[in-house]
Amino acid sequence: MTERLLKAIAGIIDSDTISEKKPSQVSPFLRLAVAVFAIILCACSRSAVFVITVLAVELLRLAFLPADRMINVLKRLVLPVIFTMLIMLPAVFLGHPSTMLTVSMKVAESVLILLLMNEDLSWKEMTGVFSEIHLPSVITMTLDTTVRFLVILGRLASRIHEAYLLRSFGRRNDRRKMSAAGGILGTVFLKSSRMSQESFEAMQCRGFNGTYRRLIRHSFSVWDVLYLILVPVLVIFFMITQGSI
Repeated sequence: MTERLLKAIAGIIDSDTISEKKPSQVSPFLRLAVAVFAIILCACSRSAVFVITVLAVELLRLAFLPADRMINVLKRLVLPVIFTMLIMLPAVFLGHPSTMLTVSMKVAESVLILLLMNEDLSWKEMTGVFSEIHLPSVITMTLDTTVRFLVILGRLASRIHEAYLLRSFGRRNDRRKMSAAGGILGTVFLKSSRMSQESFEAMQCRGFNGTYRRLIRHSFSVWDVLYLILVPVLVIFFMITQGSI
């Protein structure tokens, strides 16, 4: 139990890979808008053809990722799909198995779109999008600091987990492992409390006034035009599959 809990917390460290991403050639705002638009069309679609086609395109995009990133995306995709299938399982016994498959595919498509967007965009670019849509600075700052603290605490939990395993080697059935969970999680909590106070004092010393400025600015390019063409293509294909044309 202790090991699983610590591994779950330490898994947050994967989010730190956002710092190694290259700036996107397509406007982050445009990427986010098209992704949300595609998810809405998928949710409103009554045709399995539309859902399967878009899902196939997203899987094709996934196939062009490096092997390690592809495996990482697939690992995060499996759990929501399995959970959805379990929730929709009663539909099979009621004589509507197609309903379970349709809903599961819609969830898989929506989650995959967001995961692929997360692979392409860095967190700095995402906070820039929040500024473009005039999201209040306090919300943007809260989201940004939360993600950064989760990464740091994920690293701490990962180190504690490794030290815990090394010190308990050969004693896998020792009941004292269960009692160690509270102490380890307490250490992480105390560290987070101290870090929040230190960050607050550092922001005051640097003259932070609550305004969250966008550091990365993107100019409209040919790639944006090509990406924007996806919108009418999606709309036309959606209307054809729904029988509107």
